[in-house]
Amino acid sequence: MKKKTPKLYCLEQPKSSNGDQFRTIRSNIRYTRVGGEIRSLLVTSSLPDEGKSTVAMNLAIAMAETGRTVLLIDGDLRTPTVHKAFDLPNWIGLSSILVDQTCVDDCIFPIEDSEGLSVMTSGPISPNPADLLGSTGMKRLFAELSERFDTIVIDSSSVLMPFSDALILAKMTEGVLLVVKSGKVLLKHTNSAKQILEQQGAHILGAVLNYRKSSKRYKIRGEDFADWASTSGLV
Repeated sequence: MKKKTPKLYCLEQPKSSNGDQFRTIRSNIRYTRVGGEIRSLLVTSSLPDEGKSTVAMNLAIAMAETGRTVLLIDGDLRTPTVHKAFDLPNWIGLSSILVDQTCVDDCIFPIEDSEGLSVMTSGPISPNPADLLGSTGMKRLFAELSERFDTIVIDSSSVLMPFSDALILAKMTEGVLLVVKSGKVLLKHTNSAKQILEQQGAHILGAVLNYRKSSKRYKIRGEDFADWASTSGLV
């Protein structure tokens, strides 16, 4: 099934309720780390199609609105979407830096409509994404980018997939935001993703309930999620 292109609410509808919700998320996570702001953040989900890319992109835009320099990295090297949302080329990007040693600056695209925001697309799809993301080259690149930007936001693949991409990236960042789609998954899926991330030493900052609605078929509703988040410490 074709993956939908995420919407950039904070750019296209900046005064909408959707845009305001992302600014609220920005405020909620800004000082979650004792001693200073979170400077690197991974956005993921338990399963595909929960809206993690939409959250990552709009959160990066909202963070740039505060005057910080923000780099949004498409770390989903299997089903990337960031380049589509921002209408950017994807023949070079993260994977080409790691594989072909493409110049880093050639793969960073400043976004004219969002001052302070730059984007690094995924680059060409690689047959071995986990190996690339876990390489020493990726560690060096992340260290370099952390020196150049105030904040890095990474959109990754989902946690409950038969590969370790999200877990590798989670170890590099200071915090993880878990996106949950109401009516899409069961609480047991979300709880499993949380436990796996924590077992790998990830610092989960919180969870975002997407597309909130009541559902007779699925168990995740607003009330259920609130109870789960409270008992899981994700409030």
